[in-house]
Amino acid sequence: MTMKLRNIGLNSLFYFFYMFGACIVVMLAESLLVYILDRFVIIPFPVLTILRIAVYTVGVVAVMAALGWGEGYRAADCSLSETIAAGVLALVPHLLFAMLFKFQAFVSGAVRFAAGLSYNGMGINEDNLVNTTPYGLFLLFFALYGAAYIAALTIAKYLGAARRVIDRAALRHGEDESSIES
Repeated sequence: MTMKLRNIGLNSLFYFFYMFGACIVVMLAESLLVYILDRFVIIPFPVLTILRIAVYTVGVVAVMAALGWGEGYRAADCSLSETIAAGVLALVPHLLFAMLFKFQAFVSGAVRFAAGLSYNGMGINEDNLVNTTPYGLFLLFFALYGAAYIAALTIAKYLGAARRVIDRAALRHGEDESSIES
């Protein structure tokens, strides 16, 4: 099976918007959750950081998986090599936007919080989140989260395509052809 460069380029554009949109949607949900929790309970910043990491990780991966499943089901075809290549290619502009906006949550998800927490530990606060954390940690966590996003997208796309094939087969074999009137 040969990879089609046109498909990879077009899919990478879509995957970039999937990743960017997923980060924005989850950021809004996370902000609402933190706002509600903050109104009722006083939560220290390190605990909020851990909560944010969990919400972003689960949320963005879930959104990417849902989008991938829908795409695979709609196409009824999944080329794993094309999906992975397009996903990796989509990470390049995503990384550039993340670096441009200093790994803000709306463009990079939990990368900022995970890198800050891993470097500063429980001594993390809003001031030392970006300023004192080495840039390499941001890149490491971006690569880890990017791999998780691409894995979720690829697996879900494959499962969606497989489900569509199963559904099509069930439709063909579920009918009695002699009862169909012309």
